[in-house]
Amino acid sequence: MDNFSVVSENPSIVATHETSARAKRLRRRIAFALAAGTTLAIVGLVCWTFRGPWFSGNLAVVDPGRVIRSAQPTDQLNRWIEQYGLRSILNLRGGGSADDWYRNEVNEARSHDVAFYDLPLSATRRPKRRELLILIDLLDRCRYPLLIHCKSGADRTGLASAIYEIVRLGTPPLEAERALSLDFGHVPILGPEHLHEPLREYAAWLKANGLPHQPARFREWVRNEYQAPDPPADPPVLQPGPRIAHRALEPAERQ
Repeated sequence: MDNFSVVSENPSIVATHETSARAKRLRRRIAFALAAGTTLAIVGLVCWTFRGPWFSGNLAVVDPGRVIRSAQPTDQLNRWIEQYGLRSILNLRGGGSADDWYRNEVNEARSHDVAFYDLPLSATRRPKRRELLILIDLLDRCRYPLLIHCKSGADRTGLASAIYEIVRLGTPPLEAERALSLDFGHVPILGPEHLHEPLREYAAWLKANGLPHQPARFREWVRNEYQAPDPPADPPVLQPGPRIAHRALEPAERQ
């Protein structure tokens, strides 16, 4: 009798093989269930983390009744103007008359008597002194409520929101830095990390000099102490209207 016959005729051996096969199938099912559960958990966590950027236009309130922030508004702009009573819009992403979104935003603002401010910033380089001063001065005199936006509402919008908190609410710089967070889709690598530099350097300067934060002190620091290639000087006042109507700024960086 060959070995196969012995195995096939021995019930205990057959049962052992069947048990082993069932155990393997069970282990495979458990492994698959664990892998599927882990994948779903990761997807859920990512969706929850980026729920603002992905599902709500990254719309958030910076200062109730005064400032909201968002990604590029599309067909929501008219509703937001009415819902929040907007009086000003600050566009940080550049663009121009050749872009449909830009023309639509300018026209929507004009039709509702909303001031449209155009201040193109880069999301991946250190801000210039001039850019920061223009932003600070604009936040000091624009009509409120204000909508701040760039393309995704994560990086440039985060910086402008932080500066609003610093110069209008008196928030210390490292607390205001929370406006640049993963909650808004901000990932500080490959360029956007440079947007943190003015806030952290100002905080370090305050600490080194034993000084408390004051809004006027921040502007003075930007003008005279901030390390930037452009010289200390007060920039021209940014006027409302599309960039083609005034040439106070450099050409837009299209993004």
